[in-house]
Amino acid sequence: MLQLRNFMFAASVAAVITAMPATAHSADLRAGTSMAANHPSAMVLKKLSELVTERSGGKLNINVYTDGTLGNDGQMQQQVQSGTQDISTANAAGLAAQVKEMAVVEFPFIYRNSDEFYDVLGGDMGKELAAKLYEKGWVALGFSHNGFRHATNSKRPIQKWEDFSGLKVRVIPNAMYVDMFSALGANPTPMPVSEVYAALETGTVDAQEAPLAQISAMRIFEVQKFISLTGHSVNSEVIVMSRKTYDAMSPEDQKIVVAAGKDAVEWKRKQFAELEAGLLTTIEEGGMTSNKVDNAELDRMAAQMKPVIAKHSELAGKDFADRYIKAIEASRTGK
Repeated sequence: MLQLRNFMFAASVAAVITAMPATAHSADLRAGTSMAANHPSAMVLKKLSELVTERSGGKLNINVYTDGTLGNDGQMQQQVQSGTQDISTANAAGLAAQVKEMAVVEFPFIYRNSDEFYDVLGGDMGKELAAKLYEKGWVALGFSHNGFRHATNSKRPIQKWEDFSGLKVRVIPNAMYVDMFSALGANPTPMPVSEVYAALETGTVDAQEAPLAQISAMRIFEVQKFISLTGHSVNSEVIVMSRKTYDAMSPEDQKIVVAAGKDAVEWKRKQFAELEAGLLTTIEEGGMTSNKVDNAELDRMAAQMKPVIAKHSELAGKDFADRYIKAIEASRTGK
């Protein structure tokens, strides 16, 4: 079984890397993630690199930079869009700043399982989102996720939504996540992922929310006492390539990269299912107390999210949001 170990290793690159333009004739492409080398985000980029090198006969190579070496998530997203970086991982919430429809992917409590996520994004809805990303300068090489998001805190187990009351919760810098936790009575604090550990350690915030892989990778169990399995939203991920880099490639190289992206995501999906099975044990062994949340209480949390979904459906485009949710329901019922 794959193991997630030693996530927070010291970055080996001491110098600040200055962004250089991607060139049409360079065989060496740069891919970056803010996560550590053994995190699924880095693993999928490494798999993409292996497949591209192998299938191009060594003509194309992708150098993978981890731990935010090339910048934080927002910076890398912009660098890929502008063409000064070739590839990165990005989440839907971040991309939604420019492609508003992407916000729907992380609406709270809309998926019951991982299969629904992959089924919907592997179909027409995923193609529609990819087309919108392309218009903004990104080529979507594959949609995946890093698990469902759960709440951790230093005060008490979360058994019902009222238990969030008064907690200072770190959330990703995204308006929908702010609204989600405001609706639960918490005090949401947007913050880049690179600042989270220190903020929890010093008590600047009481809580955070993230998937198991990230909680384990960042060793959150060292600075938090409780993890409550809320599964409130999915931690989506898109491998994005700069449209400038892609358009400068030959049709043959484009086909290689696109096919490798699809296969890397499928590889990640299979590996992640095995990986995630042991993550909660790792977190508990690190000293954190876990608790499941009763289904009835999860339903109450979901009910608190109805105004949030209504608001952000309008912001994302109600027609698209409605069609996306209907696609999930169709996947669920097999119709």
